[in-house]
Amino acid sequence: MTTAVIIVAAILLLATLLAFPEAKLGAKLMTVLSEGVPMVAFLVVFVTFMMTIICRYVLRFAIPWSYEVSILGYMYCMFFGSGIALKRDEHVVFSLLYDKLPPLGQFLCKLIYNVALIALIAIVFTPCLNSLMASTMKTGILKMPYKVVFAPFMWMIFECAFRCLFYIKQSWDEYRAHKKPEAKEVVEA
Repeated sequence: MTTAVIIVAAILLLATLLAFPEAKLGAKLMTVLSEGVPMVAFLVVFVTFMMTIICRYVLRFAIPWSYEVSILGYMYCMFFGSGIALKRDEHVVFSLLYDKLPPLGQFLCKLIYNVALIALIAIVFTPCLNSLMASTMKTGILKMPYKVVFAPFMWMIFECAFRCLFYIKQSWDEYRAHKKPEAKEVVEA
């Protein structure tokens, strides 16, 4: 188990160093964790799923660990990929009223949303971390500690909070940029 963790860490480090040569190390790491890991995890889910189908229905034997690997791959894909959904603004939104608001109203909605999300993350962070660290359970077949299985949840929390802080700043900059042309028109008139 320790060997597998070291190999995965080495592969992630190598991918981080090779990805996007012009980017800084922090941006590389964020890209590899939020985009690369979900791609690999989804690939693991797909290959395991196909292998299970072929083994069960063609070769006529079951692979006991395939279900657990599929579930773990899906969890890792979801936990590491949620930040990219926020980054690309591809999460579910209902914007009928928001689109009709003036720029100040849109800024306030974005501010309230992001501050509320950061507050909720701050509330759940300590209990989640304590629960993760206190867990002594292991998965049924692979015998992986739940600390390893659910560790990406902490990454998801961190990345969502980071993205919210980034969007608060971005929303403020957009609001200021929208406000400046109006000020110039008043001066010119």
